[in-house]
Amino acid sequence: MPRHTLYAYVEGFDLHDIANRLESRFARFVAETHWVWGKPWVVNQNREGDPSLGPDDLPGWEVGLNMHLPDPGEEPREWFSDVERIAKFLGRLNTDMGRDFIIGIGDNERGFSEDLFSVDGPEPNIAFLRKIVGVKDGSAEPGAAPG
Repeated sequence: MPRHTLYAYVEGFDLHDIANRLESRFARFVAETHWVWGKPWVVNQNREGDPSLGPDDLPGWEVGLNMHLPDPGEEPREWFSDVERIAKFLGRLNTDMGRDFIIGIGDNERGFSEDLFSVDGPEPNIAFLRKIVGVKDGSAEPGAAPG
C-alpha cells in the first residue's frame, strides 16, 4: 500500500442537500478522466451516530475523492497532473455549487492526515499547490526527466 493518500473533500458537514449531487459529479469526473498515476475513488462517509457528538453537533461528513500518491523518490513523470486535474475540477465545483474544498494528505503508515490547500474559488493556485505538496521542479512537466 502506498504511504500517502491525497484527499479532496467538500468543506463543512451540512451536506444533506448536496451530498448525492456531489457524489454523482465526482463519480462522473473519475470515470471520464484519463489518469496518469492512479485512479481516484469517490468517498461519501457520513459519521451519523457518533457517540462523541453533542445534541447540537453536526456529524463529520466526508464527500469527495481519495487517491493514492506515489512514494517519495519513486514519482513517475507527470504524476502531479492528476492532482492538478482534481484541483481544477474542485474550482469548477466551487463555481457551480458555491462550496469550498480542502485538499490534504493522509499518512497511511503513521495514521494521521493534514489539510494542505483550500480551493475557495474558480482558479486554484496550482503553483502553490505544487510547492506545498513538495513536487520537485520539472517532475510533472511533459517530457521532463525523472527526478
